[in-house]
Amino acid sequence: MTADQRLDQLEPLLSEAMTILDRHTAQLKQLTNAVGQLTTIAIQQSDNISFLLREHVIIKTDVAELKDDVAILKGGVAELKGDVAELKSGMVGLEQGQAGMNDKLDLILSKLK
Repeated sequence: MTADQRLDQLEPLLSEAMTILDRHTAQLKQLTNAVGQLTTIAIQQSDNISFLLREHVIIKTDVAELKDDVAILKGGVAELKGDVAELKSGMVGLEQGQAGMNDKLDLILSKLK
């Protein structure tokens, strides 16, 4: 077999191998692009999750502060209720004292007539 005949036999094999290699190269480029897109998406999701976690921590802190404020308000309301009860009992005493005064004034007025 001559060198030209050997080249004629090798040429179709090399051509086929090169075609396969080109196809594989194109597929690898597609995979690389897909991996790049997935990486970008993963980074965005990671950023979103980090943002949500930071916001969650802030909200938890705010809720804890609100709970403290509510506890203080409950104490204040309880104190106000006690003060209102004292005022009511004081009013009852004043009303009774005023009624007694009215009775005495009526008695004085009746004796003056």
